[in-house]
Amino acid sequence: MDDAQRTQRLRLTIGLAAMILILSGTVACGSRDGSLAKGGIAMVVVSGQARLQSGERNALAGEGQEAVVTVGDQITADEAGVELLLANGSLLHLSPGTELQVVAFSAEGAARLSQSKGRLEVEGASPLLTVEVSISASEGFALKTLQLTVTPTGRDTSFGLGIAGLNAHLTVEAGEVNVAHEDSTAIVAAGSEVKARPDEDLIVYQAGVTAGPPATATPTAGLTPTVPSGPTPSPTATAYFPHSAPGLVGPADGSEFKPDETILLIWNTPAPLSENEWYEVQLWKEGEVPYRVVQWVKEGTWKVEPRYYPGRYQWRILIVRGREGRKEMDLSPPSPTWSFGWLRPSAPISTVPTSPPGGEATVDFTVYLRNTNNAQGFATFSGEHVNAGTIYSEGGTVYGDVAVRIGGTEYHFDKEPGPGEPEQLPAPYRMEFKFSDSLLAVTEGIKPGFNPQKAQFWVGTLNCNSATPSDRPYQIAMTLYAGVEIRKHTEISFLVADAPLCGAGGKEPGEGGGSGPTPPPRP
Repeated sequence: MDDAQRTQRLRLTIGLAAMILILSGTVACGSRDGSLAKGGIAMVVVSGQARLQSGERNALAGEGQEAVVTVGDQITADEAGVELLLANGSLLHLSPGTELQVVAFSAEGAARLSQSKGRLEVEGASPLLTVEVSISASEGFALKTLQLTVTPTGRDTSFGLGIAGLNAHLTVEAGEVNVAHEDSTAIVAAGSEVKARPDEDLIVYQAGVTAGPPATATPTAGLTPTVPSGPTPSPTATAYFPHSAPGLVGPADGSEFKPDETILLIWNTPAPLSENEWYEVQLWKEGEVPYRVVQWVKEGTWKVEPRYYPGRYQWRILIVRGREGRKEMDLSPPSPTWSFGWLRPSAPISTVPTSPPGGEATVDFTVYLRNTNNAQGFATFSGEHVNAGTIYSEGGTVYGDVAVRIGGTEYHFDKEPGPGEPEQLPAPYRMEFKFSDSLLAVTEGIKPGFNPQKAQFWVGTLNCNSATPSDRPYQIAMTLYAGVEIRKHTEISFLVADAPLCGAGGKEPGEGGGSGPTPPPRP
């Protein structure tokens, strides 16, 4: 730490009590002009500048200024970074370009912040502060989502959280934090590091713990990863499990069953469970994303339900703590992962459709792209490879739906279904949508996604850098499945035009009082 930093730290120590008193009054009364009378999270800018954005509000807060932010507000560090002191005593260091958004707050000072980019250092945190990461991006034309939350277990906790693409890197300098990643949790102590990626096990490098390194991780100097070596790494890597992993009993790994056979999963019960402790059954189809939680039970058995017929599955068991159906944390490492196969019969059984309704029905679909820049406000397409031309402008919101024809019936969900009409595609049909990396990189405002049974999709609002030359169009791919069989596939390419006012005065379309684009449908 240099002399300037020591001086700054001394100033913080002297002024801390006074700042907290100021902040408490700001929460209760709102700002001086009354515009924030509903309250929010009070803070003081200790050094640097922060840009505060919400709706039409777009302001800079500099050193020594007070501010109140509420749910939905975005905080962005300027090119020199910024330090913020919250009313609950947490000191936040945002590196240049780091973005936070307020997810929730309470009158008691509890705050939940969402970090979308950059690096955040937190000092003096308490369980009143939670930092989450929830970002999506495309990898190899597949949309993936990184989800992670970090909550201190006690006061005076210090940690750092950095984001690079879909990789999160957490370091704990003081105290300990509870980390949740997808379906896994871990208690991580000072001196440890955590790495997280979508659809992968949480890896904790715990100082002083002896364990073999995972095959895909490189240990940081002086730290040893707590993920065991071997073919079934733990999704919750921590040295603090109060229970050992359950041992699997049957059916034997690799077993196969006929359609009319009962499949009963059985495992050892290493310790009696308390009222809020459960055995968590995780079951997933081979080749799909693992760790799907299907049931919590108190006993050491679970009967596989008929709705999982047919297919090849993997399964494992662990002990968790939870209340009212909400998991709080893992209490054991997972068991080994075993597999079984539930064989398809020569003729389909009545409970699960195995072929399209009406046999090999003819299928086709028409794509509707909404909120386009033409007079109709939408554009329709059909065919396998469609070059749609320039149908959007910067500031437009990309979303749409598909009218699917199966035999003589059309399923279209841009309007309310009439009497007797279905509300979604009949099983086993479903739609899948994929968005090109370049399109995801220039859209914002909502989390991209789709509804596979209603054939609706939404990508986001095109930013002021989205206009593209004709040789680099954006793509949306659409596939109609019947079970696992591909019945029809279409790829649409389109261009985006410059918006004359985009960027004027530092504002994008929709800021400063405009009505903005029509919001896309939500599932």
